[in-house]
Amino acid sequence: MILVTGATGHIGNVLIRKLHSRYPYETIRVFLQPGETLDAFDGLILELCYGDIRHEADVRRAVNGTRLVFHLAGIIDTAPRKPRLLQEVNVGGTRHMVNACLAYGVERLIYVSSAHALPDLPDNREINEEHEFPVSGLLGPYAISKTTATAVVYDGIARGLDAVIVFPSGVIGPYDHRLSEMGRLLRYLSTQGWLKLVMSFNGAYNFVDVRDVADGIVKAARAGRAGQGYILSGHQITLRDVIRLERQALGQKQPAIFFAPRWLVRAAAWLTHAACRLLRIKPFFTPYSVSVLASNCNLSHEKATRELGYEPRPLIETFRDSLLWMQTHGQIRKLRGKLRQAANHNGLPD
Repeated sequence: MILVTGATGHIGNVLIRKLHSRYPYETIRVFLQPGETLDAFDGLILELCYGDIRHEADVRRAVNGTRLVFHLAGIIDTAPRKPRLLQEVNVGGTRHMVNACLAYGVERLIYVSSAHALPDLPDNREINEEHEFPVSGLLGPYAISKTTATAVVYDGIARGLDAVIVFPSGVIGPYDHRLSEMGRLLRYLSTQGWLKLVMSFNGAYNFVDVRDVADGIVKAARAGRAGQGYILSGHQITLRDVIRLERQALGQKQPAIFFAPRWLVRAAAWLTHAACRLLRIKPFFTPYSVSVLASNCNLSHEKATRELGYEPRPLIETFRDSLLWMQTHGQIRKLRGKLRQAANHNGLPD
């Protein structure tokens, strides 16, 4: 039996289908919170286990009887309103999972950490997996929670746990049922095709296709060395080129792009963040996101490529498939013929 936590998330639902295809005769158990929707799993036979990752007894019940555990459950929040909950879920939940895996002798735990758990090295130095955890000096409660949770897994490894850790960079791609922060950004940009002049700023990040991340996770489970970490990154891309790639994928005319000074962008982010808190809505433009786009995103996937055979696809393919899927599922308006033809050629399923 295989256990997956965080199965309804963006990476999780894509991983479930890959596991179902790779292990067709093995039971896949998903650990869910009560009330979670299961639309992403239509047509699949899964064993459902309900509980709270913060409760040790629930976690032990979910792990009991499994041989492989994929731990993805966590809160992703770049503007955390409940930092204590972030720690309880991301760190406490991971601690419960490590202890349960040790108690029941699972064959392997695969923990999905984040590139945010890694240090922001100066001078655009290449970032790899070889670091001591937790990494100090990280920006924001989310990054701190992920690097602390990663340290919890390494502590379990020191106690005899067979575990592999993966560090995805910014995840983007189709099958985004719950509309991630990048999905929300793509939806917003898709409505701005009429603009001939667009404001941006000098920021960049490393983005990777969700399907490549899921494939890398499965490969890490099968071929990863026990106790090792693997960065699952994709391609560095500037915010300006994100706008251009979306326009290219949609078959829209390219806009003129001007750069705003970073101090102005940070000020706008603080104002947006404050307004969203008052309105009780979740922003995707926050001071933390501006800091991330200004940070070092030189994330090397050389180790994953060498040891796992991991290879991320071109981002234009990711953008086209993402936008087609979003259109098919009513998240954005009808797409133009160029995108539909290109995406259909790729054979993107529902």
